Amino acid sequence: MTHTPTRTIRRQVLRRPGVRILAIAAAAAVALTGCQAASDDAEPDGTAAAPVSVLLDWSPNPDHVALYTAQYTGAYDNAGVDVSFMTPSNTADAAREVSLGRADLAISYEPDTLIAAEQGLDVVSVAALIPTSLTSLIARTESGISTAADLEGKTVGLSGLASQQPTLDFIAREAGIDPDSISAPNVQQSLNQALLTDQVDAIFGAFRNIEGVELTAQGDFVVMPATELGVPDYAELVIIANPSRLADDPDYAERVRGFLAGTAAGQATALDDRQAAIDALTPETEGSYDPDVLELMIDATLALLPEDGFGRQSAQDWAAYATWMYQNGLLETEVDGATATTNDYLPGSGS
Repeated sequence: MTHTPTRTIRRQVLRRPGVRILAIAAAAAVALTGCQAASDDAEPDGTAAAPVSVLLDWSPNPDHVALYTAQYTGAYDNAGVDVSFMTPSNTADAAREVSLGRADLAISYEPDTLIAAEQGLDVVSVAALIPTSLTSLIARTESGISTAADLEGKTVGLSGLASQQPTLDFIAREAGIDPDSISAPNVQQSLNQALLTDQVDAIFGAFRNIEGVELTAQGDFVVMPATELGVPDYAELVIIANPSRLADDPDYAERVRGFLAGTAAGQATALDDRQAAIDALTPETEGSYDPDVLELMIDATLALLPEDGFGRQSAQDWAAYATWMYQNGLLETEVDGATATTNDYLPGSGS
């Protein structure tokens, strides 16, 4: 089923970089209120559920299928945690809020976590939520853009993440064209809108399992994942925590373990029972997606998730990706990517 550009534009306002539903101040207030309320909740065995505040990267969407399936099925309750999800006002909020202790955990991106490490922020990735790259270059089929080389002299809309411009420059160089020949305006939350209204020739930063699915449901578009344009693979979405708190606060460390255990169970349920995933996300995304398109997005997302080894990350891969970022201008200094990630708090880690 197709749907109108109006619905697409509304979704863009809710989901990609730009003005968000809640300001951080409001989110923090919600978190504090939620934590206070959680202290009055008790598990069936009489123990109080441990509050965990989680700052999302955007408002609820199919990338969060494991999170909301866990909440919907009671997996977080079973893990002894009372989870409050918050929506940020800016994509840069995640690392800062976790580093300052204003959020227990946050959903972020591997490149941004490495940039945060370079900046000295106190964050570490404790799990990969979406373990592969989603970022894509998308254009109308009729535009004649079918490879990166076709971008010469074209206008490509970006969504505002710091890593996007240098990544696009890398893609251009790999294709043998001058990066300066590409105009790259920051359209922020209006990626799909900018493309549908011909403000740009293509967009970069859209996700293949969300915007890619949404656009191809409406017309003829070509979706080119960044990994097919020469960019090495990386974890698009990661769960970040505060390493100092993990080391110094056993209660915090236990709550992180509980959250990851619940999320792992949520992912397992979503992979085993597609309808449970749909039922979990439908009310959370009401008014944002056409229901049939939402199901297609969920299917596209579930296909990217591992059946075993939820959240597991390779320190070697993170180190290699950090080196690539440094060599291509995404990092100003060399960062040991291996120290920006840990598997120690995942289920079955033995820690």
